[in-house]
Amino acid sequence: MLTVPSPSSPPAEIRPAPPTPAEREERLLEAYDWGRPLPPAQPGPGAAADRWLRAAATFDPGTALPGNPFPPGAAHREAEALRALLKAPPSQLGRRLAALPLRQSGTTLALWRWGQAQVCQGHFPLEVRQAWEDRLLAAGPALTRGYALRHALCWALAEKDETRFAALKALATLETESIVAGFQRLFGLLGGPTPDLRLWNLPGLDYQDLRLDQLGAPQVWICPAGKGPLPDLPPRVAWVIPSAEASLDARSASLPEHLLEEGRALATRLLAAGRTARFAPSRPAFEALGLVWFPILIDLDAQGTVRTIRMGDAAPPRP
Repeated sequence: MLTVPSPSSPPAEIRPAPPTPAEREERLLEAYDWGRPLPPAQPGPGAAADRWLRAAATFDPGTALPGNPFPPGAAHREAEALRALLKAPPSQLGRRLAALPLRQSGTTLALWRWGQAQVCQGHFPLEVRQAWEDRLLAAGPALTRGYALRHALCWALAEKDETRFAALKALATLETESIVAGFQRLFGLLGGPTPDLRLWNLPGLDYQDLRLDQLGAPQVWICPAGKGPLPDLPPRVAWVIPSAEASLDARSASLPEHLLEEGRALATRLLAAGRTARFAPSRPAFEALGLVWFPILIDLDAQGTVRTIRMGDAAPPRP
């Protein structure tokens, strides 16, 4: 007797395993670093730590953190210690910074964002700023440790503090040694002649090889033009606009079409505003000097030598 085989049942749908708490944290920090929307929250293990990290990534540093999401325990006490620190009077900041646990990435990110705002507003004296940087350098995810190293190096350069730089240099890893080497080159520029760059006139778009002291101003502001209104810079400041593409060879004698279009668009804006500037289309030229985080304000003395370099976190929002 013949039997008819029964139809096979369809294969079960294979669903990917939900991300682990560590994977969720990594994805959220990566999205924060790149300025992308944060991935959606998911229930399950680590949900409280995820809520704390999201709050750290999105809260207004001028206000108090949202509520503590942790149940009673070490993480709850850490979150409360941070909330108390952010409300503490200046006289207590050093003590509270030293005692603050940093086991939760949300605590570290919130401490970074709050402290960065305090520095920008001039609220941290030098010893508190360095204590804040040192706490962030010693604990937390690689992202905030990298932020803190960049911040500390920028300020050491701005203050010409070679002792601080030596201490930071000792912390260099394989991942950060190239960053530290760039600052080493910048320290070498202090008190010496300004570097030579190939710069393109705006609005004319013809190039010249010039030292920065030949731009005719005691200060050089190296900063992208952005998309809003052009900044109102005083006459004592020469403006160098790095390209958004910045892909040209340091000594190329012509601009490829995409950089030419960028230069023409800048020239149109400058002409309309009655302004002039210089266009810098080469990223390698800046990287060779260690000038990698904009804005950058370079002060020159009466002889045209480099007096100070304020870059990135240590640069003023406008000269």
